[in-house]
Amino acid sequence: MEGMEYFYELFEALPRCGPGDNKSTRRAFNTIPKLPKQPFILDIGCGPGVQTIELAKLSNSKIIALDNHQAFLDKLMKKAKDEGLLDHIVSKNISMLDMDFEENTFDIIWSEGALYFMGFQNGLRRCHQLLKRDAYLAVTEIVYLVPNPPTTVVEYFEKEYPDIKLVKDKIKLIQNEGFHLISNFTLPKSSWLDSYYLPMEEELCRLNKKYQGNEIALGIFEEMKKEINFYKKFSDFYGYEFFIMQRIN
Repeated sequence: MEGMEYFYELFEALPRCGPGDNKSTRRAFNTIPKLPKQPFILDIGCGPGVQTIELAKLSNSKIIALDNHQAFLDKLMKKAKDEGLLDHIVSKNISMLDMDFEENTFDIIWSEGALYFMGFQNGLRRCHQLLKRDAYLAVTEIVYLVPNPPTTVVEYFEKEYPDIKLVKDKIKLIQNEGFHLISNFTLPKSSWLDSYYLPMEEELCRLNKKYQGNEIALGIFEEMKKEINFYKKFSDFYGYEFFIMQRIN
């Protein structure tokens, strides 16, 4: 993609690379019924690692934070140092498509807003391989919130993410891939707005001034602004669902 440097400049300035919040991370983690004293966690597509830090605080865990953009990992590890959590987190710069861990390795795999890069079903299958038997997977995935969303929304996602489905259809897929669903809940709109899109709007104002006259940069920023406006208009019809599940076979 032409102009990726501008895309990364925007996202490196944000607290998160997608919708989410610490309250939802805690809620999801606290639904996990039973864990070893020091669980081994893989955080796939961790970005700047807000949830990674929260997971380290919630548990006496060892966490591998995986992302393929070093600037995000650097931001995470600086935060880990500031919080006194360096003993709990190891960063790994690799694409989730190239993960080379041994099978049956992890007690928990976590992925907030990132597993879709693999395709949800493919991501479930890969995580199933990497998890120990009876271990846990927690992911957020974009879903339709109503059975019949407006045509405008359907057409948008046919282009942007054709894998989007209703929550019940995602649950059926989870069960078909060898998992037991423990819990699921929809992220609040504040996870999108307060934690993600409002900080992005502030950065877009700054970057639009900085790159005035740069058509490539401004084109990328305009697409992000359209995404924000689309969510504000149609947020009743789609959102992120947190799924917490257990490998059962």
